[in-house]
Amino acid sequence: MRIKAGLTRFTSGLWALGSGLLTIAILPRPLPAQGHIDLSVTPAELEKRVKADSNDPAAHYNVALAYWNARKWVEVDRELQVAVKLEPRFAEAHLALAFLPYARQVHIWRDLAEATHDVAADLRKVITESDREYRQAFLIDPMVDMRIIAAATPSTVSFWDVQDVLGSIAALYYQGKIDCSEGRYTDCEATLARLLADWKDARHLGALPSDIYWYQGLAAAHEKHYDLALKDFQFLIDREQADVKKIQAKGLLRVPLKTNEYRYFMAAFNAAAGNTNEAERLYRVALENDLGLYAAHVRLAEIYEVRKDLAKAVDERHNAVNANPDDLSLQMDLGVTLGRAGRFVEAEEALRTSTDGLPRNTVAWYWLGIAEQQLGKKAAARTAFERVVALAPSRMQALVAQAKQHLAVLQ
Repeated sequence: MRIKAGLTRFTSGLWALGSGLLTIAILPRPLPAQGHIDLSVTPAELEKRVKADSNDPAAHYNVALAYWNARKWVEVDRELQVAVKLEPRFAEAHLALAFLPYARQVHIWRDLAEATHDVAADLRKVITESDREYRQAFLIDPMVDMRIIAAATPSTVSFWDVQDVLGSIAALYYQGKIDCSEGRYTDCEATLARLLADWKDARHLGALPSDIYWYQGLAAAHEKHYDLALKDFQFLIDREQADVKKIQAKGLLRVPLKTNEYRYFMAAFNAAAGNTNEAERLYRVALENDLGLYAAHVRLAEIYEVRKDLAKAVDERHNAVNANPDDLSLQMDLGVTLGRAGRFVEAEEALRTSTDGLPRNTVAWYWLGIAEQQLGKKAAARTAFERVVALAPSRMQALVAQAKQHLAVLQ
C-alpha cells in the first residue's frame, strides 16, 4: 500500500513532465516576412543535437525547421515523420506536415486560387493528405501553435497594396490572417474585430468568409478570451447548419473541419475556462455525431481524472483506443490511468502494447516499470527502468533520476 500511495503522489507530476515534453521545442517566431523560420540555434547545432538525442521527437522537429529554411524538403519530411512516429500526438509536427506540400510546391496556392470547380486528381490527393494532418493537429491541440503556417506562405503584397486595390475590409482580412499565422494573436483578434465592425457599415459587400471567424476565434482562445472564442465557433456552427456549402468559402487557408469538430473546439474552450460540465456535455454531443472522434474520449478521460472518477476515466481511455487503435500512445495513456486506479495487471498489458509499438518512448517504459514493480515482477521492472536510462532524451533527466531510484530499490 505504501508503494501504491507513493505512486499516486508523484504520478501527476511526472505525467505532467511526460505530456509537456514537447512544449520546449524551438518554434517559429513571429516574422515580418513570410516563408522563413527565425531559429535561435544554428542548423549545425540542431543536427548535432538530433544525432545525440535521436529518441527526442522535439529534436527531430527542430532540425526539420532548419531544413525547412534550407528548402531541403526530403529531409524536412523525413524528420517530421520521425517526430510523429516517436510522439504520435505531436500537434506542431502534424501541422508542419499539413503545410509542407504548400511550402514545397508553391504553385498549389495559385492552383487552388484559380480553380473554379474541381482540382486535378494528383493535387486532390495532396490536399486530402494535408487536410488529414491539419485536422489531426487541431484535434490533438485546438490551440496548437500556428506559426508554421507563415513559413509555408509565400511572400505577398503589403497591407497598403491590398487596401489600395481592394479596400480596407479586404486589407484587414489579409492582415488579420497574417497576424494569426505569425503568432500575433492579440493583433489578429484586434484586426479582425475592426474588420467586423467596419463590415457592419458595408453589408452590401456580401457575407464574410468563414475563416475570419475561425481565425478570430482561435486568436481569442490563445489570448484566453474564451467567451469570444465560443461566440465565433457558435457562429461557424450556425452558418454551416444553415448552408453547408458556405463553409467551403475560398481563402488563403482552407478550413477542412466540420460542425462536429467545431463542437469539439467549443468543448475544449469551455474546459480551459473551467466550465467542465459544459465541456463534458459538448464532448458527449460530438461523440454522438462521430463515434470515431477519439480526441473527445481523451479529453473526457482528463476531466474524469481531475475529478478522481477513475472508473469513468478508464472507460474513456478504452474508448479512445477503440476509436483510434493505430495510435499506440493511447495505450500508454490507458496504462497510466489503469495504474492510477490500482489495476496493475491491466496496466501492464496496455503498457506492454505501447512499448511494443513505440519501443523508443521513454515515458511508456517508465510506467511499464512502475506497473511491473507493483506486480512484484522485479526482473521485468529492472529491464523497463534500464530502458528508461538508456533511451531517455537529455531533457528528461528528472525521469531518469526517478528510474534510477527504482533500480536501486530493485537491487
